[in-house]
Amino acid sequence: MSELQIKDAFEGLLQLSTTQSATTLLLALGLGLIVALTYRVSVPDMVLSPAMQSSLVLLAMVSAMVMMVIGNNIARAFSLVGALAIVRFRTRLRSPWDISFVFFALAAGIGCGVFAYRVAVVRTFIVVLAVLALHVIPLSVVRSALIRTLRCDVAAFEGTESALNEAMDKHFSRRWLIEARSLRFGEVHSYRDRVVIKNPDGVGDVLRDIGAIEGVERVVLDIGEEETLDL
Repeated sequence: MSELQIKDAFEGLLQLSTTQSATTLLLALGLGLIVALTYRVSVPDMVLSPAMQSSLVLLAMVSAMVMMVIGNNIARAFSLVGALAIVRFRTRLRSPWDISFVFFALAAGIGCGVFAYRVAVVRTFIVVLAVLALHVIPLSVVRSALIRTLRCDVAAFEGTESALNEAMDKHFSRRWLIEARSLRFGEVHSYRDRVVIKNPDGVGDVLRDIGAIEGVERVVLDIGEEETLDL
């Protein structure tokens, strides 16, 4: 690439004043904070990762910076796409609700990056109002419960499964079997279920009631899952 081509590629970027760049990034920071706070309010009953909330703020600022770098230059846009194509993201988001907020933060930052300040601010607040409206609607997707994994190892004699099912119906609002295995040459049956606990604070009661069933040898309730189920 010749010196002239390099100069043309960065001509739009070099014309940006320090004041304009700082204003854009500060506005993106403010909108990113609004997005993160709205996300926090929309899922009040869940413990959220601080990294997720901070990332929403940084996504708004980074997307604004990227749009300032690209400007109206098609060559720079294709170069950026090629550079990002080699990046592999392996972080798994917990639900479509989280993905929506990632795009929300990106859209707010892009609006700032193209200097459409009024559009970015007005539409950000409109989306915030939509999120708050969904939050109060009974059928809103933001009302969710954590999904846990329950493993029970029971002796393979008659009557244990029926007692186990009764105890599970007592403590779980929803459950579905995902794995059943035979252990120790058929002497023990191992079941793995995905469950939603009716009372999230009653984990001890779950373990106590299921463990007291005759024939149950082991009960393991995984409380580290981050998946959610829309209620």
